[in-house]
Amino acid sequence: MRVLLVKKRAIALGLLAFAAAACSADSGTSVVRGSNRGGSVAGGGATNPANGGLLPTVSGSAGSNSSPIIGAAGRAGVKVNDPNVCASADVTATRITPTVYLVVDGSGSMNARFGGGTRWTVLREALVGANGVVTKLDPVVKFGMTIYSNNDPMKCPSTVNVPPALSNLMMINGAYPAVETGGGTPTGEALQQVVDSLPDFNGPDAAGAPPIIVLATDGEPNGCAMGAACNWAADWAACLGGILGSLANAMPTYDSTLKAVRAARDKNIAVWVVSLAEGLNNIPDLQKTANIGAGLQENASPGATIYSPQNPDDLVQTLAKLIGGAVTCNVELNGKLDVKRACEGKVMMNSQALECGSDQGWKPIDERHIELQGTACEKFKSDPTVILDATFPCDVVSPS
Repeated sequence: MRVLLVKKRAIALGLLAFAAAACSADSGTSVVRGSNRGGSVAGGGATNPANGGLLPTVSGSAGSNSSPIIGAAGRAGVKVNDPNVCASADVTATRITPTVYLVVDGSGSMNARFGGGTRWTVLREALVGANGVVTKLDPVVKFGMTIYSNNDPMKCPSTVNVPPALSNLMMINGAYPAVETGGGTPTGEALQQVVDSLPDFNGPDAAGAPPIIVLATDGEPNGCAMGAACNWAADWAACLGGILGSLANAMPTYDSTLKAVRAARDKNIAVWVVSLAEGLNNIPDLQKTANIGAGLQENASPGATIYSPQNPDDLVQTLAKLIGGAVTCNVELNGKLDVKRACEGKVMMNSQALECGSDQGWKPIDERHIELQGTACEKFKSDPTVILDATFPCDVVSPS
């Protein structure tokens, strides 16, 4: 079977539809050519580096082989009961596109020095700068963002929100202030809003794969101070003065943060914790936050990783590892491979042959997946225009 996989920059969530044409018994191969028309939600396969968990994937629907088929290349259809040809069927494949939701602490302490800048400016550069992870992965990752603080006495948490989407760099960059928004750190309240806005990703009816939330913070959460309980109508001046005096100095509390990550876990949404302040990773409640976010028991030991970059270069590498690792090089087929004989096929990338079993080529994973390796994988992850062209003998791939 010959499979043409095409990824174009305009595709939302990467549905690739393949139409199969017939082959003669003499040739021993069937041909499938690709089309990227239409599109449906697909995703998953993102490995959580905190615990090695594999997020679920979404398979395409099986094609019909009960009637003549017109291939995408325009060939005449062939009836499957013809004894002189291979059976043909529609085959679908999904290029997996992860969703990453950035939840960024905008509190006043983010102006503390970090390398040659502040925690805020260095984090911003690492995300949306010229070599930032969002900049580089914008075409192949569905990015969303929430920046939070309690700098608004009339509203807590105060947030800046950008919904997740492919090619979202311009929106995120435009919404990302040059300086921190200021105030305190209502992490739990902001995280709860993000989780509440997302659907439940449990069960067979879940639409696509769950997103990954990356929480970047430099301080212990201290909630929303006294704003919710204050009687503004009776004495607004006292309320305002009390809030302004306590915004950045409220006592730390993890109650709402732990509640929010439990809610994320209940929806099958991972939360990865990036700490920008020295010593935060030694706080037991932050470790519980990371454990729950990684799907572990709250008091697991050893616990999930709290990513604690020590300098700007370390921060860039940490984010690249986390977010870049969520982009998979797996290709999911709706046909069934004979794994033991899969290497009898040929996979081409932009007309260059890739070697099966090579650490720079490709390998079969199971009967429905192949995976690119090494430099081939890196190019596939970063370049949405890559074209894969694969051929397999007829008896190596079946449509069921």
